[in-house]
Amino acid sequence: MDDNDQAGSATLGFEHYVFVLKRQWRILVAATVLGAIASAGYLLLAPQTVTATTTINLNVITTEPFSAQRAASGLLDDATETAIARSHVVATRASELLDGESTPGEIRAASTVATSSGAAVVTVDYDAPTAAAAVKGADAVASAYLSFRSDQAQERIGVMVTNLNERIDALNTTLGEVNQQLVSADPSSAAYAQATTQRQQIITELDGLLTQRNGLQSVDTTGGIVLSAAEDNELGYAPGRTVTLLTGLAGGLVLGIIAAFIWNPLDRRLRSAAEISRSLRAPVFATVDAKREDVPAKGAAADSLRVTRERLLVDIYLGTTVLVIDATHSDETSPTAVNLAVVTAQVGHDVQLIVPAGSDDFREHLGTALELDDAEEGRAVSSTIPTLRVFTASDSGDERQGDLLLTEQTHAAIADAGDETLTFVVLPSSAHPASILAGLRVAQAVVVVAREHDTTTTEIRWLKEEADAIETPLLGAVAERGLRRAQRAERGISWPFVSRSEHAKAARAKARTAIESKATADAKA
Repeated sequence: MDDNDQAGSATLGFEHYVFVLKRQWRILVAATVLGAIASAGYLLLAPQTVTATTTINLNVITTEPFSAQRAASGLLDDATETAIARSHVVATRASELLDGESTPGEIRAASTVATSSGAAVVTVDYDAPTAAAAVKGADAVASAYLSFRSDQAQERIGVMVTNLNERIDALNTTLGEVNQQLVSADPSSAAYAQATTQRQQIITELDGLLTQRNGLQSVDTTGGIVLSAAEDNELGYAPGRTVTLLTGLAGGLVLGIIAAFIWNPLDRRLRSAAEISRSLRAPVFATVDAKREDVPAKGAAADSLRVTRERLLVDIYLGTTVLVIDATHSDETSPTAVNLAVVTAQVGHDVQLIVPAGSDDFREHLGTALELDDAEEGRAVSSTIPTLRVFTASDSGDERQGDLLLTEQTHAAIADAGDETLTFVVLPSSAHPASILAGLRVAQAVVVVAREHDTTTTEIRWLKEEADAIETPLLGAVAERGLRRAQRAERGISWPFVSRSEHAKAARAKARTAIESKATADAKA
């Protein structure tokens, strides 16, 4: 396969996908709406969780806060600070700040702590059913954490200062005793020299201890500061409204696409002229409004059928038998199928119209509409269109015939039409397949009259396959726009006819009665 073939296949595949999605757009819309409704229902029924966030900056507790040798954040440990913030002690303090609205266990389960910048910045998230409770909970945990760090620092510094005070007091007592020895000792004695050295050592140590105590007493024991309170930060909602709705829409759309491709092969109704042409793989010559059709056609319908006639006359020649398949699924023969023959006769061509499945009421209305004269040997000529004659076989429905519709008389009428006559044989798509196959065999061309939303792909494909099998060209179709049920009673000559099924039953009953009558007469003879 060359590059052009591959590109054509890819284009055909993409076009098919687009065609299916356009054809089943109602399923896509319905599935997407259902997805949105489902997500909205989930938002209404699912328990909602509001997350509030408080951000704090930890204070590094050290006697050298401005030392350039090491950054303050380097004195903090991520794991330690996280463990402290989520400890039971901090949760207990937070519970007290919340006046017991939540237990320490609930607070620990609802809070999440994250550190950044070397644990210098701590983010406290708190989940609660309402925004107010989430804000209070986040601020309470942050406050409890900072107060715990401050209290712990103060406690450690207090112990250290107490120890230093005890050592300083002991050294002061010793210093007093040494000073007494210096007063009473001879300045030139060894005892005086020893006391002097001991006094200097005590003073040096005292200076160091006093410096340490002063440094500890000047340490800032504040746990940290709140950078942004919970009410200043954006609240998070779970499930998220936007994400949930978008997920529902996307999920519904995906399911709709899947459902469209599953349902499309089962949806056999052809909705438009484009679908009819696609299924038939032949052009749609014209689209007519079937709300009310007259015989002969008038107005826009007549103009459309004239276009169809001219296109047909390009493909057929005089003496051709054209099989017109009426796939409109009307109660009676579609006026469009009849008007194809009428508009062809209106330009002066000799035209023979045969409607084997037409009921007696149909023939009566057709005779009135075309002003047909009295039939001779089943042939009636139109007074308004002299080149048009309508053939009606008298042996129609006789079960002794080879076919109930295309009878011996009908075959003879087609054969005797002459080289200058165009014969239009109209058969409903609901006719027995044997009759349609017989029509395909005797015809040199096929035209389909289809109706939007009524004609199915099944009958069209079957007809196309059978016509191709015997190499009878299927020239194209005439499409009728779909009708509402209330409008069908207003249609032109198709009112009020019995259904085809009833007509077929009546024809068979009539044939059986004739056979039984003949058998009875023969028995009596």
